[in-house]
Amino acid sequence: MYAINGKFNRTFRDFGIYRRLGIVSVTTTRFRESVMGLGPGDLFALYSTRQGWLGVGRVVDPAVPFQDFRMHQGGRLIDQDAYPFKEIQRINPHFGKEEYVLRVEWLAIVDTVEAGKQIGGFDSDDPVALLDGKTEAEVLRAFDLSI
Repeated sequence: MYAINGKFNRTFRDFGIYRRLGIVSVTTTRFRESVMGLGPGDLFALYSTRQGWLGVGRVVDPAVPFQDFRMHQGGRLIDQDAYPFKEIQRINPHFGKEEYVLRVEWLAIVDTVEAGKQIGGFDSDDPVALLDGKTEAEVLRAFDLSI
């Protein structure tokens, strides 16, 4: 199981958007290889530096740059201009190439960022890292999952 540090910033990395749309995003300026290492079926735990562990999910689609990301809802393609964080790409032209988006299925997730599970930290400069066995077991137990 992998850990992903969400590093929420109230603009495009908004926990409510992640939860509602079934996505996670990571800036890949220095860490492209790690986020590209996640593939369909891989399990991950979402972490927030200030709030703790927020959820456990399974990757549905591999990471793609935001500019290439397409989202379907009910079988229909959602117009990219309607994405809640689209405005960031207008302000920062590099965003579309540097922010990678994963489509995910949430297996367990807290209701709000403030409800994060405080069961130990995520100590890595890389926003995507493999969890050690002890932390993985603690995260699964906290979310009452037997995977």
